[in-house]
Amino acid sequence: MEQSIDLKQLERKVWTSFFEDGIWDICLGLWLMAMAVGSLLTDSGVPEATQIIVYISLITAACLFLLLGKRFITVPLIGRVTFRAKGKTRIKKTIVLFAVSALVGLIAFSAVAFSARGYISRALPMDIFVPAIWVGNMLIVFSLAAYVLHYKRLYLIGVMFAIGIPLDIILREVTHQDLTFIAFGLPAMVILTMGAIVLIRFLRKYPRLEKE
Repeated sequence: MEQSIDLKQLERKVWTSFFEDGIWDICLGLWLMAMAVGSLLTDSGVPEATQIIVYISLITAACLFLLLGKRFITVPLIGRVTFRAKGKTRIKKTIVLFAVSALVGLIAFSAVAFSARGYISRALPMDIFVPAIWVGNMLIVFSLAAYVLHYKRLYLIGVMFAIGIPLDIILREVTHQDLTFIAFGLPAMVILTMGAIVLIRFLRKYPRLEKE
């Protein structure tokens, strides 16, 4: 019985070490920052094709950082982690969660587009509908992912993703200016700063051994 408990504790420790390096935090922060940069390009009148190219480039760079960071930082310091069936199930559940989140976002975007073209009754309050969908979607998905993955920082990251649109609305009402870049950029900087701090602690905890 004691051995079984120790194995469970060990497995949980190995699982949490997968997120101990802060690299996922930084990747998610870069994704949110890509949204901020995209809004800035839109406000600057940059052609839509250029906006798409820049946005895809930033998302790709974030994904490359995740892959290369795990390969050249995490693996050399703590080794490669191979999860058992339970761990793989957690990952699959998380992928489904984010897929559902993307679908909900697509539905909300489509509703706005159809409403603007008159295909949906304009009686639907889009100025309330879209922020509510965004906030609820981010909080629910990130909270469920944090619970399933035992990745507690995802709760805070979810809040940072969720406040982007409400903060944008508040800034517009207060300043009468389009400050979408700041509304998304500030939460992104919070996530990036948190990720950098976690990464620094990780590097100090697992110093690279020098070869003789």
